Amino acid sequence: MAFLRDVTGSRKAVDHLRRAILADRVSHAYLICGDSASDKDVLAQAFATTLQCTTLAGRLHQSSISADEVDACGTCRSCIQAQDHNQPDLLTWTHDKPKTFSVEDARRLVADVQIRPFSSTRKIYIIPDAHLMNAEAQNTLLKTLEEPPEYVVLLLLADSAEMMLETIRSRCVLIELDSSGAVLGEEALELGMRILLTVKEWTLPQILDAVRELSQYKLTIGQFLDLFTSWYRDLLYFKAAADPDMLLHRDYVSQIRSAAALSSYEGIQRILSALQTAAARLRANVNFELTMELLLLTMKEN
Repeated sequence: MAFLRDVTGSRKAVDHLRRAILADRVSHAYLICGDSASDKDVLAQAFATTLQCTTLAGRLHQSSISADEVDACGTCRSCIQAQDHNQPDLLTWTHDKPKTFSVEDARRLVADVQIRPFSSTRKIYIIPDAHLMNAEAQNTLLKTLEEPPEYVVLLLLADSAEMMLETIRSRCVLIELDSSGAVLGEEALELGMRILLTVKEWTLPQILDAVRELSQYKLTIGQFLDLFTSWYRDLLYFKAAADPDMLLHRDYVSQIRSAAALSSYEGIQRILSALQTAAARLRANVNFELTMELLLLTMKEN
């Protein structure tokens, strides 16, 4: 479960959202932009969970609290439902094709918005990859942004505000995340590099052990996926250009050289595709252990 207090990057964004909740001035739409999909998702999940927290709502009405105290309690019915991914009024809006957000997807969203909340005062939609909407899909969503139902909050996650139409941007509160974002801690980074450097040698029981270790980092698993992606992009680049100066992981040049020599272009591309698939599955709340096991098996076999 995501808490605002656990969002280690983008403190300005967290402070802004906390003050909005405290002042009861939450907008009907936010455009959350940044390079890291995991940072955007963690912030959106934490904000949405906090908005739905019934314990916090009671405190806001009954007593004076500071902005630093604005956060989900983690124990009320709504928070427990959010943790189990079954809060009926907190929805992550997925689209049919991983790299496309079609006008049909937008129309389904517009239709669903008209259905009132099931058990909460708000109905919150987290919309990953909003930048994938073409102009027609964005225009389909525009009327909802212009005349939203009073109970709706839309959290559009995009790589860049410039990828959205000006008419969309002007009707959302823009939240731009720090490019630095949150980083993996020392132990987590050690685990991630151990996986990258040795996974090809592992047996299935060793892979399952690694998945269990990764399960301790579910909240920040996107940062592991970002690490893995940058590593395999380095492999692909080095295999093509043999130039160490442009690598992100220059401290591991010898390991990258060896891995690139043993890997095919097709195998590296399969792993990069599997990383995208894993990220999409996790956003859709597919079983964590199964998703990561399939990913690590792909990394081992290619």
